[in-house]
Amino acid sequence: MFWPSLFCAVLLILWLYARARPAPPSLLDLPKKQSPLVIAHGDESGNGLYPGNTLLYLQKMVELGVDALEMDVHLTADGHLVLMHDARLERTTDGQGAVGDKTLEELRQLNMGHYWSPDGETYPYREQTLQIVTIDEVFAALPDTPMIIELKNSERRAAEAMCASLRKSDKRSQVIVSSFHQGVIDEFRRLCPEVATGAATLDAMLFFAAQLLHAEKLLRPAYQTMQLPMRYYGIPVFSQRFMRAARNLNLHVSAWTVNDPEDMRRYIELGLDGLVSDRPDKLMALVARESR
Repeated sequence: MFWPSLFCAVLLILWLYARARPAPPSLLDLPKKQSPLVIAHGDESGNGLYPGNTLLYLQKMVELGVDALEMDVHLTADGHLVLMHDARLERTTDGQGAVGDKTLEELRQLNMGHYWSPDGETYPYREQTLQIVTIDEVFAALPDTPMIIELKNSERRAAEAMCASLRKSDKRSQVIVSSFHQGVIDEFRRLCPEVATGAATLDAMLFFAAQLLHAEKLLRPAYQTMQLPMRYYGIPVFSQRFMRAARNLNLHVSAWTVNDPEDMRRYIELGLDGLVSDRPDKLMALVARESR
């Protein structure tokens, strides 16, 4: 029994090696830097400088000089992709109900900054309405800025809408599309194979296990990038071994959400490609100091 089992195991390993390959090529063209890219996080809870997923936040971060923007999108009832983190409206807007049950026109009536507060006591945007925006409007307003866009919907039609918006714009080389929903990101990869994507949860878990076993070259990744949390169920994600494995597969690696200066320094030393932060101003200042 031992020898047939061994023979099957060897055949499996040879098959995995035969099918293994680096990530497929894409049009992705990000800024080339010695230090990690500074990626502004679209936070809506008051940890950032401005209410996330608003045009105000995006424009202010570009003025600050960040390298890329992170944002979340949901699909409306009439098929528009709008910037919004939650599936429901209550936490961040003065509206109620599910985003997917509202038309774009209905969502336009809401204030995206209603509950945003930098200190839990003041609400500076209750008198200054921040209107919801579509991804098409974002592409038009910021044509030269790289972006990481997370598809929050579990419906595959969100992938269709995202691909259509990218095809209409000139942003395909500047955008990374990600999703926690494997079916959605698989559909997007099928529809828009030229656009870079991030690893979904299962993708990332397989990579993490493979790199622990020094077996990453057995993988056949469909993604070009990974945007991962600093810890997963309390387990640190990034290490020198992790980064060597990512380099072996030519993957672009970013960590979120990096707000503590010590974490920033550690990830800079590890050689991560990007850091997603609620406070890119502090990250940029630290990077400038470190480079001097």
